[in-house]
Amino acid sequence: MNEEKFTGKAELYNKTRPSYPPELIHWLFEKTNDEAVADVGAGTGIFTKCLSERFTKITAVEPNPDMLQILRKNAPFAKIVNAPAENTGLESSSFGLVTAAQAFHWFDRDKFKEECKRILTENGQLAIIWNVHGKSGFRSERDRIFEKYCSMSDSTKISASKKTDNGESWRDVYFSKMEFCQWDNPMDMDEEGFIGYSLSHSYSIKSDHPDYKNFVFELRNAFHKFSKNGIVQMPQYTVCYLGKF
Repeated sequence: MNEEKFTGKAELYNKTRPSYPPELIHWLFEKTNDEAVADVGAGTGIFTKCLSERFTKITAVEPNPDMLQILRKNAPFAKIVNAPAENTGLESSSFGLVTAAQAFHWFDRDKFKEECKRILTENGQLAIIWNVHGKSGFRSERDRIFEKYCSMSDSTKISASKKTDNGESWRDVYFSKMEFCQWDNPMDMDEEGFIGYSLSHSYSIKSDHPDYKNFVFELRNAFHKFSKNGIVQMPQYTVCYLGKF
């Protein structure tokens, strides 16, 4: 797992990253009927908090120190574990559900799979979840700015991981049995929210970069070009791949 990607960005991440539809949490609970869930790569606990709507025995696993500090504040109801996804140290056969929300692309897939098989119960399942942007003129303009100023290797890797073909490319490759579901989850952002959200990405340049001021300037121009009444909407949907090994 890339444990240092978000060092120095945890506060922005926590403040500006989107949450997840309540329908997803209810769907996961109905599909698993188990109170024990391990949220791996929990970050600042955005998805961990969502899980508390239905699940009562929650363990959150996160290796990044900056993220952990905020996670502990956001999820006092959860057991917090400082560990990588591939070696959680959690008890074997103890969870009916493992979740990886906006994090799976950072894991070593094969090692994480073996770790899930170890900590899941006999009928336990893994849920891989992403918020995925839809197409729009605003999104295209934003992407153009990122491509101009930022190293996009992380973005390419992430995009390649977020399959949106109803999971056909995952079926019988990573899981032996899998279900797919999708929900609309658009983002409404004011100017500072959009700038913070943009800067929270792993591949976004930081304030000490020589192009930082120009980068932010162009992002602000894009916001003003597409915003209405001080708000811009980013089309977005949430996808979930729920599978057994």
